Amino acid sequence: MAISIKDQFRGFLQTPQIFAENGIFDYPLFQTLENNPKVLEFQPSGPSATVLGKRMEDFFAQYIINFTSEEILIQNEQIIQDKKTVGEIDFLLKDTSSEVISHVEMIFKFYLFDPESGTSELDHLIGPNKRDSLNQKLERLQKRQFPLLFHPATIDLLDFLGIDAEVVIQKMCFKAWVFLPSHMKACELTQINPQTFAGYWIKAKEFTFEAYSENQFFIPGKFYWPVNPEVNNVWKSFEIIEKELQTLLQDKFAPLLWMKTGDGKYERFFVVWW
Repeated sequence: MAISIKDQFRGFLQTPQIFAENGIFDYPLFQTLENNPKVLEFQPSGPSATVLGKRMEDFFAQYIINFTSEEILIQNEQIIQDKKTVGEIDFLLKDTSSEVISHVEMIFKFYLFDPESGTSELDHLIGPNKRDSLNQKLERLQKRQFPLLFHPATIDLLDFLGIDAEVVIQKMCFKAWVFLPSHMKACELTQINPQTFAGYWIKAKEFTFEAYSENQFFIPGKFYWPVNPEVNNVWKSFEIIEKELQTLLQDKFAPLLWMKTGDGKYERFFVVWW
């Protein structure tokens, strides 16, 4: 399979913000130009990181450099006090026109809506392997990541750069895709941006020959997850993909599947082990 860096960048860019408006914190959203033709045709350089989140941060940096009036002052800066890392500032940006300084936290996530997790709409949004959740991330942003700007060690760094922390505007760019149970309709949710709904998820026992054998499949590596499956050129039968799937499920890893139906449509869904 050969998925170009351009297609990967497009996948990052076209992933919407998880909230249509900033109704969670007082921090404004940092918006990107998801459907600008000029941006979509951009040929980025390939990120060196293999971890999904770090690759998306690299794409975000390339977007900032090439399509905004912002200058990157800090990127992924470790904040260290007494030889211990207390956190990391994702991005510190300076608008070259207005000279406004912004602290931006860049987040890129995939969430499954699990009605059995928690009691509220936001409680129900969890990682595919149940190792994290939207509420955990929001709490971390509110209690650790944004307050890090005012940590004494960060203040020392900002003083060195000639920046007053009190004038820095804090923003978040929270891109995400949300997958619903196969029987659930997107209209049932009210707090999440409906544009983030990308597909569905099923239990392993639901991936049966009777239901899926007429389709073709591919299991992308995690850092390909944001990519539109239409660009894929390698497809496998149900019998082959089922064997690959079982190996992953036995290791308690819930993979994303791309599916091409008999009538040429494309779908994305997770198969979970839990």
